[in-house]
Order: sequence, then structure tokens, then C-alpha cells
Amino acid sequence: MRLVISLGGNALLRKGQAITAENQRENASQAAMWLAPVARAHHVLVTHGSGPQLAMLAQQSFSYSVAEPTRLDLLCAQAGGETGYLLARELRNRLGGDRSVVAQMAQVLVNPDDEAFRSPTKPIGPFYERIHAHQLRQQRGWDFSEFNGEYRRVAAVPHLQATIEAHASELMLESGSTVVICGPVPVAELPTGGLSGVEALPDKDEFASLLARELNADALLLLTDVLSVAIDYGKPEQRHVRQATPAMLRATSFDAGSIGPKIEAACAFVKSSGKWAAIGSISNVERILSGDAGTRVVPTMAGAIELWPR
Repeated sequence: MRLVISLGGNALLRKGQAITAENQRENASQAAMWLAPVARAHHVLVTHGSGPQLAMLAQQSFSYSVAEPTRLDLLCAQAGGETGYLLARELRNRLGGDRSVVAQMAQVLVNPDDEAFRSPTKPIGPFYERIHAHQLRQQRGWDFSEFNGEYRRVAAVPHLQATIEAHASELMLESGSTVVICGPVPVAELPTGGLSGVEALPDKDEFASLLARELNADALLLLTDVLSVAIDYGKPEQRHVRQATPAMLRATSFDAGSIGPKIEAACAFVKSSGKWAAIGSISNVERILSGDAGTRVVPTMAGAIELWPR
């Protein structure tokens, strides 16, 4: 099968871990251990989150007192390049030198008139006290939101229109390469037909869903640190979903700050392609493929949402 596999940011940095080179290498090595058998058996493209790495780079950049802080499109490229390099390297180590693993930088097209630019929501960088935040708003045009009395820059998360390098990714998959996407980097099209970087933060799950559709993937796997989608998450009556349709999931309430974007990305792919998607733990990736773990989102099914036994 042709698979697009999206890894959460925890693929290289687990909750509470320091952002050190060794922690990231160890986690990338473990992710590669789980992914390698799938990459041997299928045509695989891997996308990934880089939230912790981007946050660290942003904090370093925003602390400069003389130089201008690095633009968000460049921060996306830097964080994505770091994460993609480590994943590609460790996958090659697991697969062996006779298997081609390619790290590819990707640019994703957005509309600079998107409504998201008028209502930025994604926090980025350090916290500031109110007067400093006001000064930065005046000097740099940044938007801020208040978090428990402190202020933090917020960036737009625009709708993603197209992946500039999608055709190149397809050619590499057809050649037998395993592809690791670095980024994506948000860009806008100029009147001349060229491209220009955009101050925005693309949603990694929406990007994986978009790319899976562009590549005509047979399935989309959204891998994170949860076993499956759960109804009434964290409550005594919590139940884990085994299988559901997009309509069933969209009719149920989920946390918009965690599992919600993954569910929406899976639903968008299934609805558009008529194929299936799955959400679950990276350590269970082979069992998710066989239907023995995780939550599978399918185009149609009889009856109600199917749950895993308690």
C-alpha cells in the first residue's frame, strides 16, 4: 500500500523531556524501530510535528535584542529540517544502506487573505508582561493573547491549499524511496507566479491529510501517544472507539486542543478519498494496519460507532 504516516511531536520529544540532542536521537531511533517493518512492506511517506523544536527556536529568536526575530516560515523550515533529518537518519539506520530514505523539505500554499490571519490563535514563543507585549505589538505588528495574566504571541493557522512538492514526493515513492517530509513551510503565490514565505503555522494533521489526498494514498495513519480515540476521555465512563465513519465522529464532541484536529484530518481524508484512516499509538503501528489496534475511520459501516471491549 501507499501510506502517509503522520507522527505527533512526541516522536522526538516526550512530555517533560528536555530538548537535548540525545533525547531527540533516542526517540527518533525508537520511532524508526516501530516504522521500519512498515516501510519495508509498503510505500511510506512520513510527516511529523515539530512543536517543541519550533518553540525552542522561537524563544531563542525572540530573545535577540538587536537582530530582527526570525520569521515564522523560516522557523518552520529550521524546526522541520531538524526533526526530518533525525527521523530520516534513524530510519536509514534501521532499514540498511540498500534502502533509499529521502528527507524532503515541503512548502505548503496558503491564501494570505485567509480569515485565520484576522483571528490568530496558535501560541508561539515566550511569555511577556503586559507593557512589553504592547510594545512588541506596536513595533512588530504581532498579535498577543492573555494567558493567566501574561501575554504570548499568537500566529495564524490558515487553511492549506496545496503542497508545492507533492509531485516530487510521488516520484520518489514510485522509485521505492521512503520519504520523510521536513516542514511544512507556509508560502503564498505572488502575482508573478513565484512564492513568498508567510508568517503562519500550518497544522500538521491538516497537512498530512492534504498530502495523503494529493498522493492518492491508500490510507492515512495519524500516530500519537494515545491508544485510540476515546469518548468521555478521562472520565470513569471512558470508551475507546474501534471503528466509525466521519459522520459518526463529527457528531461527537472531542477536545479541540488535542485529539480534535487528528479526528478532523482523518475525516477529511476519508470523506474526500473514500479510503480509510486510523488514529493510534506509534508503538502499535503494525497492529493498527491490521485493524487490531487504534481507531479506524471508514467511509461507510452498518450500525453505530464500534467500541473496543472494556
